[in-house]
Amino acid sequence: MNTSAHPNTQRTGAAALLTFAALTGCGTNLAPTVEQVSGRAVELVEAGAGQATVVFESGLGNDWSPWDQVATEVAAEARVFAYSRPGYGRSEPSTDPRDAAHIVEDLRSLLLARGYAPPYVLVGHSFGGTYMELFAKKHPEEVAALVMVEPRHRDFTQACEAAALPGCGIPAPVVASLPAVQIAEYEGFAQISQEISASQGFGPHPVRVLTATAHGFAPEVEALWQSMLGKLADEAVDGDQVLFPGANHNLEIDRAHEVAEVIKGVLPRSER
Repeated sequence: MNTSAHPNTQRTGAAALLTFAALTGCGTNLAPTVEQVSGRAVELVEAGAGQATVVFESGLGNDWSPWDQVATEVAAEARVFAYSRPGYGRSEPSTDPRDAAHIVEDLRSLLLARGYAPPYVLVGHSFGGTYMELFAKKHPEEVAALVMVEPRHRDFTQACEAAALPGCGIPAPVVASLPAVQIAEYEGFAQISQEISASQGFGPHPVRVLTATAHGFAPEVEALWQSMLGKLADEAVDGDQVLFPGANHNLEIDRAHEVAEVIKGVLPRSER
């Protein structure tokens, strides 16, 4: 694995709550539509052109819109697809379980229904990054590249608690106050380590793990977060942890241009 620091080191932001990001009120450049797919309304964004399709997955609590700036830049060089998971934005809820395996299969079905054939360039933030990890490991033949933006490592909570560190998860009263779809995803996330362990592992495609350094954690928690994401990049044959010194969890908003540049750097060569 290579570990590199991104050259933009000036901006420091406040930490997202335990890196379970829920953002609202993002302005958008791209125009989402609501389409009927398999009998359910889905809010989605389709833009750009090219052979490769760059697929965006958001974190817990977010519709598609935090990806707007990044997707706008990437759409100048490739086809982009972003969507709001069931129960977010204008997408209808689903009665299916909200664990990562179901979310991945829902996404695969949605892509095929909209006419997008693999391989895909997968991009995900926070929980969405870990969902995309499962996608890439379960279906490596369908992946051209993977960019995980501040993914929550599948074993971070357990490692954090085992080290008796503070702030390893969301307090139960806060979880109980969340909308039902977020509670379902938060609870379903507990299965993701087992789901990933049962998968094939990364294929030969490029894997980039974008890592912030200024979450506002205790120093020991910050060090654990960065170390575990570095080990995640180590799992790939072509893995690279890209550090963003001074940045917080929401790289896809605060460092949108830099994130877009990383994505464009892993596009299949015919797209560059």
